[in-house]
Amino acid sequence: MLKKQITYTDYDGNAKTDTLYFHLNKFEWLELETYTKGGLIENLQHAIETGNAKKTIDILKKIILRAYGEKNAETGAFEKSDDIAIRFSKTDAFSELFYELAYNEEASKTFFLGLIPPELRAEAEKKMKEIEQDNPVIDIQSGIQE
Repeated sequence: MLKKQITYTDYDGNAKTDTLYFHLNKFEWLELETYTKGGLIENLQHAIETGNAKKTIDILKKIILRAYGEKNAETGAFEKSDDIAIRFSKTDAFSELFYELAYNEEASKTFFLGLIPPELRAEAEKKMKEIEQDNPVIDIQSGIQE
């Protein structure tokens, strides 16, 4: 489970910090990876590298909302549902998190890898490195590969 503190400004102009919880079990990870044509990792990496903002937004939103849940204070259970995800998607905490992940590639990778079940993480990291090696980043303005 990934625990993340998000600080944002509420509707009254006050700084507020919420502790948010995210988790993907093996089935959820497999489902996201399998049902995304070409694979989730490849699609996210390609969207970021090519500057495809719409695709990056769609993939990040899908991952965040699929992983988001709330801890039940009484039972300690981690609860997820479409209703919980939709409610969260309308908050400033979601907006702040999304903005951070969309504009900070390192934060996005750290968050993304933190969601992958530990026993599958090494394979995902290997795949990400292979993609980065096969597809060097090109500076669009100068045309120079980094």
